[in-house]
Amino acid sequence: MWLATFRDHLLPSHLLHHQGTVTITHCALLWWILCSCWSLTKATSQKFYPTVTTQFGKLRGLRVPVPSEVLRPVDQYLGVPYAAPPVGEKRFMPPDQPSSWSGIRNATHFMPVCPQNIHNTVPEIMMPIWFTYNLDTVATYIQDQSEDCLYLNIYTPTEEGDIGPRKQSFSLKNDDPNIRDSEARPVMVYIHGGSYMEGTGNMMDGSVLASYGNVVVVTLNYRIGILGFLSTGDQAAKGNYGLLDQIQALRWISKNIGYFGGDPGRITVFGSGIGASCVSLLTLSHHSEGLFHRAIIQSGSALSSWAVNYQPVKYTRMLAERVGCNVLDTVDMVSCLQKKSAKELVEQDIQAARYRVAFGPVIDGDVIPDDPEILMEQGEFLNYDIMLGVNQGEGLRFVENVMDLEDGVSGSDFDFAVSDFVDSLYGYPEGKDTLRETIKFMYTDWADKDNPETRRKTLVALFTDHQWVEPSVVTADLHARYGSPTYFYAFYHHCQSLMKPVWSDSAHGDEVPYVFGIPMVGPTDLFPCNFSRNDIMLSAVVMTYWTNFAKSGDPNKPVPQDTKFIHTKANRFEEVAWSKYDPYDQLYLHIGLKPRIRDHYRATKVAFWKHLVPHLYNLHDMFHYSSTTTKVTPLDPTQSNGKRPGSTGRPPLSNGLNEGESGREMGPLIMPNPRDYSTELSVTIAVGASLLFLNVLAFAALYYRKDKRSRQDTSQQPSPQRDSKGNNVGHTTTIDETLSSQRNQCEALHNPLHVSPSMDYSLSHRRSPDDIPLMTPNNITMIPNSLMGLSNMSPYSTFPAGYSSAGLPSTHSTTRV
Repeated sequence: MWLATFRDHLLPSHLLHHQGTVTITHCALLWWILCSCWSLTKATSQKFYPTVTTQFGKLRGLRVPVPSEVLRPVDQYLGVPYAAPPVGEKRFMPPDQPSSWSGIRNATHFMPVCPQNIHNTVPEIMMPIWFTYNLDTVATYIQDQSEDCLYLNIYTPTEEGDIGPRKQSFSLKNDDPNIRDSEARPVMVYIHGGSYMEGTGNMMDGSVLASYGNVVVVTLNYRIGILGFLSTGDQAAKGNYGLLDQIQALRWISKNIGYFGGDPGRITVFGSGIGASCVSLLTLSHHSEGLFHRAIIQSGSALSSWAVNYQPVKYTRMLAERVGCNVLDTVDMVSCLQKKSAKELVEQDIQAARYRVAFGPVIDGDVIPDDPEILMEQGEFLNYDIMLGVNQGEGLRFVENVMDLEDGVSGSDFDFAVSDFVDSLYGYPEGKDTLRETIKFMYTDWADKDNPETRRKTLVALFTDHQWVEPSVVTADLHARYGSPTYFYAFYHHCQSLMKPVWSDSAHGDEVPYVFGIPMVGPTDLFPCNFSRNDIMLSAVVMTYWTNFAKSGDPNKPVPQDTKFIHTKANRFEEVAWSKYDPYDQLYLHIGLKPRIRDHYRATKVAFWKHLVPHLYNLHDMFHYSSTTTKVTPLDPTQSNGKRPGSTGRPPLSNGLNEGESGREMGPLIMPNPRDYSTELSVTIAVGASLLFLNVLAFAALYYRKDKRSRQDTSQQPSPQRDSKGNNVGHTTTIDETLSSQRNQCEALHNPLHVSPSMDYSLSHRRSPDDIPLMTPNNITMIPNSLMGLSNMSPYSTFPAGYSSAGLPSTHSTTRV
C-alpha cells in the first residue's frame, strides 16, 4: 500500500496509463532505489565492535570513524585495567597486576578517574593554558571519580577507509636497522600533565594521532596528589605510587600491546608539563628499564624546580594533623590515613611554596635513587632516544598571577615580580639583594627600558628561561654529550582563541592540540580555537615529526613532510632537515610557520642561570666580613651553601675541622673597622664578573667551532659503562687526562670566579626560605643513606611474582642497548 502511494506521488500521471511493461519497469527501478537507500542507512548506523584477547581476558572495543577525509577509522578500547584497584590496605602501596576475567569485557567507555579536587586552589603557574581557562569543561571529565582508577585507553588505526596518498607514498622498508619492516605499529604512551594534583588520560583522544601517524596511541590514569605521592620518608609510606602506576602500565603494554597491532619493541613515552617531568624521571629509574625505548619531553624536565618534592614529610604531617591522625608514629599515621575516605583526603587544600609541589615524586633511593641531575651526569638515561623542547612563552601564567598585564608592566611591578621570584626560590637571604639586582640588569632591555610592553615581554622571558629553558637545555646537553640521539625544538605557534591575551606568545601547553591533531577535526570543548588551514598544516607537520621519532628515533624519517592534501603548494618543512642536538653546536628546530634550523637556543640566558647565578652567592661569601665582636654562625648543613641552583653535590660528612682541631673555636676572618659593602658595590662586582664570564663562554664557543673538524675525525667518545661495584661512570685515566685535570685545577686557583664551596646535597633554588627539613637522618632525604653509613630502605618489587630479573642489566645500568 505504502509503495503504491509513493509511486503515485513520484511518477507522472500519464505514465500510469501506459502499458503494463512500462509501469512494471518504473516500479522495479523505484524498488531498487528504496532498497539501496535502506541498506546504506542500515550500514551507516550499524556499529562494529572489534574483539581482542589479552593475557587477562577478552575485550570488546568500538570502531570509530574520524571526521576527516584523509583519516582512516580507529578501533578504541577504553577503560582497560592495567593494575588491581589500589584500595583499602593497598592504598599508599605499589600497584599489583590486574585480575583475569571470564567472558568478554566491554571496553567501549571510559572508567573513573583518580580522586582529585580542582575546586581547591589550582597552581595555575605550572598548568597548561587550556586547562585553567576551561575548568568548568575539565570538571565534566573528572566528575566520575574512584580509587579504582588504574585504567588505560588504546587507539589503534584500522585498514579500512581512504588513508590518503600520503600514507601510500612510502614504505617502512629502509636500510636503517631502527626501522622495522613489519605490520606491527609503533606505540606512543601519553603521560598526562597537571600539577601532580589534577588530570586524567581520558581528556586526550588519541584517534587522530593514531590514524594520521599509523601508530598505536595509549593514554592512562595514574594516582595523583595525596593518593599518588604521599611520603612519610621511611618504610611506612615511601611515596612515588603515581610513578609506579606508570611503570606498571608500561609493563602491561609491553606484554599485551601486540594483541592490538602494536610493536612492544618500539614504545615511546611522551608528555607535556608535569607529564614531561614524569617521562624524564622514568628515563632515570631502573624500574622502567626495557619497558620503553624513546621519550618525547614537551615543556618539562626532571631538573625543573617543580619536578621533585624535596620536603615530603612536611606536607604529610600537615595533612595528618588536619584529618586527626597521629604524627608521632609513621606506621600509625599511615594506618589512620588508609582508613580515611578518599574524598576527605583530597578535599584538604594543602599548598606548597610557590614554584614547588606539596605532593609529587620524591628521592626515595629506589624508584628515584638520587637527585635527577646527578643521575643524568652519571648517564642513567643514555639507553633512550630523546626528543625535547620548549614553547616560546611558557612563563605567561607566572606573570599573569603577579599583575594585570593589559597595558604592560610598570617599573615598580617589574621590581616586585623579580623580588617575589627571588624570595620564593632562593634560601640564602644575605645574597638576595645582589641576585635581585643582577636579574633586573640581565632582563632589562636597555634599548627600550622605559617601555611597559617591553618589560612585560622580558618578564615572561625571565620565568620561561628559569623554569623551562635552562632545565631543558641542561637535560639535552647531558644526554647528548655521549652521542645518544637527541633532538631539540622550540615551538613558536599557537591557535587564535580567547584563552589568553592577544599579545602573548606560545604559552605552556599550546603545543598539545597540534600533537594530537585537534586542528584536523575542528574546535573542541577543551580547545575552542579558530583553527585555520595553517593550523591544520602545522598539526600535520608536528604529528609527522612525533610519529617518525616513534618509528625510527629520527623525526625526519621514514615519512617525508607532505601536506599537499591541505595546501596545493609545498610547505616549508619539506626543505628542512631536523639536525641532531649536540653540546657544541646545539642545533634545534624552530617550529612555526617559518621553520628553520638554529643554534644555541637562549644561550646567554641559559649560561646566566646555569653558571653565573651560583657564583653570585660565592661572590657574597668572598666579600663577607664580620664585626670584631660577633662571630658568624657556621652554615647549617641542611641549607644551601653555594652549589649552583639546579645542580647538587655530595653532602658534607664533617664540619670541615681536622680531628685534632675539633676543640678549637673557629670563626670567619675578623677585621678591625670593617667596611660595609653596599648592594650597589655587590651588583657592580656581580655584573663585572658576569661580563667576564660570558666573554669566557664566547671564547670557548669559538674555540669549539674551530676545533670541530678535528673532533669529527677522532673516534666517537663511548657511552659510559657502569662499574659493577658502584654507580660512578668510570674509565681508565690516561696521562693526558691526568695532566689536563691538574692544569684545570691550577687554572681554577687563579680564577677569581672560582670559589670551591663546601660539599652540599641540597638545591638552593628548589627550596623556599621556610623549607626546614623535618626528616631525621634515617628518613628519605636528599642525602643517600649509603653516604651516612646507614642501610637503604627495602626497594620496591615492581615485578610480578615468579619473575626473574637475572637477565636484566645491573642496577642503574647505562650500557647502551
